[in-house]
Amino acid sequence: MTMSTVPSAAWTVHDFQLLDSDEPLAVELAASFLAEESARGAAAAVRYLNADPRVHETWLGGALIGLRREDGSPAAGGAYRRYDSTTVELAQLWTHPALRRRGLARQVIGRLEEKAERTGYLRVYATAEPGQEALWHLLQASGYTALGECRLDYPGFVKALPKRRRDRPRKDAR
Repeated sequence: MTMSTVPSAAWTVHDFQLLDSDEPLAVELAASFLAEESARGAAAAVRYLNADPRVHETWLGGALIGLRREDGSPAAGGAYRRYDSTTVELAQLWTHPALRRRGLARQVIGRLEEKAERTGYLRVYATAEPGQEALWHLLQASGYTALGECRLDYPGFVKALPKRRRDRPRKDAR
């Protein structure tokens, strides 16, 4: 699979690649996510180490996307896994620290939502770890509704996907 890069002047979702968990960019994104979560002492790192990375594979109802920088290093990425027959759960949202506050995380979420919608899912679910206020704000700015109080240690968020594409047959558009 060819790898796309982030052009220095343009940030478009068209550059994202749908990945399998064993592809080099997927492995590099996982390592970057894990390193950052481990440095924060976050429980997400432990859960990631105990999880099977294949839960994000398309053949299991998931998706994993990534984007490279011009120098070949990972720029941003994210994944979702099948939560139930109508819902996906966002996971491993990550943006390189030097590229934050440029809209890449919102593009990652948008691209994952589009993929989930095309695949036939009806909604997206996400949780935020303690101390991830930036993620809380990102999810709310992206149209997610908090399930309960955001003061909770692990607030949940949900978003219904648009109805306009639900009448399409369920398929994997890779």
